[in-house]
Amino acid sequence: MADTVDISFIPAFQNVIVGLYAEDPEQLESLVRYRTGVVGKTDNWERLGGVKLVPVVSRHQSTPHTEMVHSRRRAAMADRAGSELLDKLDQIKQMIDPRNEYTQNLVRAYRVFIAETLVDALNAAATQVAADDTTSTQALQASQQIANGGTGFTMAKWRQANRILDNAGVPRSGRAIMLSAFAIEDLMADAQVTSKDYADLSALQEGTIAGKRFMGAAVRVIGDAVPDDAAVLTGGTLDPILPKTGNIRSCFLFHHDAVGLSIGMVGTPEVDRLPTRMNSWQVLVQCSAGAVRILDAGVVQIDIDESV
Repeated sequence: MADTVDISFIPAFQNVIVGLYAEDPEQLESLVRYRTGVVGKTDNWERLGGVKLVPVVSRHQSTPHTEMVHSRRRAAMADRAGSELLDKLDQIKQMIDPRNEYTQNLVRAYRVFIAETLVDALNAAATQVAADDTTSTQALQASQQIANGGTGFTMAKWRQANRILDNAGVPRSGRAIMLSAFAIEDLMADAQVTSKDYADLSALQEGTIAGKRFMGAAVRVIGDAVPDDAAVLTGGTLDPILPKTGNIRSCFLFHHDAVGLSIGMVGTPEVDRLPTRMNSWQVLVQCSAGAVRILDAGVVQIDIDESV
């Protein structure tokens, strides 16, 4: 064989696109109250306070009036969009048709937007609306927060969070918890999670409790993966969905009715030709959504130290 035969070697042709790892939170809408088709720049969620019955002190007394208190909280709608183009002249030079992968990427970006919107509602101060339409803000009360205490996520913290909800009369059904990957790591080291003496062995077999019900809550893990290989490999993240300051991460246990998600436009992908761009294919996702914490008593913030 001639020594220069390598000049005739050809590159391998590939017809597969491999996307970088990226966070892809799914089915979060089902964990909260949500409505679609919202028209407007804001959406109000109405609240009604409870009452106590009063004693009847005599026969034929006047009917007591137990006044009920109405209030409302407001979600501000935020618009997002993303697109990618595929030129016809580029298509003829490729063995691949990346339109499907472009679509999957944009749909995943929509789900990240919904996750960010929900977590912001859990974490940020809620907007309250008075009868004269003036607004004020209400932060999550300290009584609804569990300090990190220099520890990671523990079953003791989860039990404490459940007690806070139980004490406020929050129903057991309809609860969900958002955890970080570090929190799952902590839990998988706890025999109360992995031992058959306390639970079935699925946690140990699967290596996680994500996507399952545990301690009365639907478990969702929200990671920090971003579609940026360099950032991931160097340990960096871009705006983690679950709030993190230094080593301290906030996880959330909450009830279905405690958060309202208002969706003005669902992020449905559109694939069209653009005559003004050389008849290129365009994959486009547009969406509009907002969320607000409706009932503070139905939310518990659990802080953990991810460095221990």
